[in-house]
Amino acid sequence: MSWNHRLMNHFTIKIFLLLTFAVGCSQYKPQSSIIKKEQLATYNPKNFSHETVPEYPKVKEEDTWIIKALWNEEQHDFARSNAYYAKLYETTHKEEYLFKELTTALFAGIKSKNIPELEVYSRTHPEAIRAKRLLLSFYLGEKKYEQAKELSQALVSQSEQAVDFELAANPYIYTEDYTTALSLLNKAYQKTSNESILIKIITIKINYMHDLAGGVQDLEAHRMKNGCSEKICLQLIDIYTQQRKIEKLLPLYESLYKKTGKEIYAGKLIDLYVYNKSYDKAIKFLKTTYKNDELLYAILLQKKDYKKANVLSQKLLKTTREPKWYAESAMALFESASNKDDSAMLNEVVNLFEKALQGGVKQSIYLNYYGYTLVDKNIDVRKGIKIIKMALENEPDNTYYLDSLAWGYYKLNDCQKAYPTMKKVVEVEGLEEEEIIEHWTAIEQQCKR
Repeated sequence: MSWNHRLMNHFTIKIFLLLTFAVGCSQYKPQSSIIKKEQLATYNPKNFSHETVPEYPKVKEEDTWIIKALWNEEQHDFARSNAYYAKLYETTHKEEYLFKELTTALFAGIKSKNIPELEVYSRTHPEAIRAKRLLLSFYLGEKKYEQAKELSQALVSQSEQAVDFELAANPYIYTEDYTTALSLLNKAYQKTSNESILIKIITIKINYMHDLAGGVQDLEAHRMKNGCSEKICLQLIDIYTQQRKIEKLLPLYESLYKKTGKEIYAGKLIDLYVYNKSYDKAIKFLKTTYKNDELLYAILLQKKDYKKANVLSQKLLKTTREPKWYAESAMALFESASNKDDSAMLNEVVNLFEKALQGGVKQSIYLNYYGYTLVDKNIDVRKGIKIIKMALENEPDNTYYLDSLAWGYYKLNDCQKAYPTMKKVVEVEGLEEEEIIEHWTAIEQQCKR
């Protein structure tokens, strides 16, 4: 096959197209958990209340139990902590211990026996928002959604805090009343521009209301107003990847790499440049912003700028001291030559490949390229066949290597081997590529004679 075709199919630096990844909006999952345990404290402030607390007589063990309760709470052993708070409330009836017992019970996933008292407290203290938050969370855990909805409405009628509107949306999410849930979540988002709330909104819109356009619009509006954080950019990327909107993906990856400096985003950006055949943009990016000579070398090969690729391969040989760059330099040198039969150039190509082999290079792509060079340029056909067979030991069904082998047998006038080998290539690849047609025609005509 043609030299350029062989070179383009080797790529030491593999460039994976972003669009091979099937990640899209269908993967969104609604955040059905009401409140994460570690976040619950934000709904139940530790400065329990500014109300006057009745005085109760201090019990003998109170200080000891408080220390143990607090210590276990710090260790996130909420079950043990809850047991001490339960004792403290039972013996003192202090309001602060009631709320601590209920809070740690919620953290530990324990059904508190004091929920009825919380219900009474909520009725007798209608202004106590913290009681409503706790009780609403317990109702959700017990799937008492209608009671939870009543509390939700009471909560948002009293509070202007975003956290309460977000909490109030949960019973409506559970009962699939997405319109009401979105109304509450939007009010929460408008107060804070919180990204986590926005993610909930677009999850509901896209997954459950099938409003993809609306979800994208919300994300883009947030991006225009607040910039594109990693979380928001990745949400948009998921959607635009599924839609194959390359022009939308480029600025997102540019923004992500600029913000985070993460190499994965630079790699994705290069993928997109290559997919669009915007090689000059990729080269500029690799020379100025994301300096990566090996990737730059691969792009130069894609662009077929073999002279610059050859110069870069020699630089990489000096900086990395990796023997594979002898082989890369040999290929780039041959491809950059205007006269492919120049004896001095061919001698240098052979010399570079020999150094690569002496350095332990055994990759099949290099072996096949070198072997085919020896065969096609009639430098040493038998040696070329031997080297091609080494490549085939690693990849016995590789049609490129079988084509090279058939061509070697053809050069030796060995029809008994050339014809069946080339026939196998044609059966797999067909007669569409010019190089296969050329080799098949030559071998078939010779073997017929």
